[in-house]
Amino acid sequence: MNILIVIKIGGSLIKSARKLVSAIYEYALNEGERILIVPGGGMFADTVRIASNTYRISDEATHWMAVLAMDQYAHYLSDGTPARLITEIDSIPIGASILLTYNLLKRSDAEIEHTWDATSDTIAGWIASKIGAAFIKATDVDGIFRDGMLLHEIAAKELIKMGGTCVDPELPKLLLLKSLDCLVVNGKDPNYVIDAIRGVRGGTVIRHGSSTEIRSPVRTLIFPKCDSTRP
Repeated sequence: MNILIVIKIGGSLIKSARKLVSAIYEYALNEGERILIVPGGGMFADTVRIASNTYRISDEATHWMAVLAMDQYAHYLSDGTPARLITEIDSIPIGASILLTYNLLKRSDAEIEHTWDATSDTIAGWIASKIGAAFIKATDVDGIFRDGMLLHEIAAKELIKMGGTCVDPELPKLLLLKSLDCLVVNGKDPNYVIDAIRGVRGGTVIRHGSSTEIRSPVRTLIFPKCDSTRP
């Protein structure tokens, strides 16, 4: 089934990220699915943050420096993996591709705040909404926790009230604006991400609607046009 998925790979996964990219690519190619990987900023964006704090760089300049940091991570992710770098989102090929985001955002990112509250999470969500894709965030934790307990699902409105979590503060606002859901999953083991693509329950679903309305399997939530019973 040829569906479109955006997977944001966080900088926190840098030690195992290329193994994850290779696994995603092989799965997508074998299953005939189209997966667009949006890189985080990781240590590259951390360097920008340090420079910004040290030398009092404006939010506008810092934003674009951080976006360029995402492109640096993209080159790292593609190095030694079969996934190729792409710069356009008009036609995503079967398999897994890694997006270089800078030029795309320079042309049109009016809906994204140029602050540290809107990082690669929000950018990846914006890209997913722009191309009508399902959205998965792969990070180094199992999902979103509240009072030490993993939440299997949460409404974006509730997430805004929680404050600091493993997603950036602007992401839940974007999910509400774009009527988009997001699945947060642990990417340390590639099998967890592959299971998430298949629709196996895991991680935390951030729902743009009320979490009390969630009764369906994960694949129905993040792939609303797909058959959730597909193995």
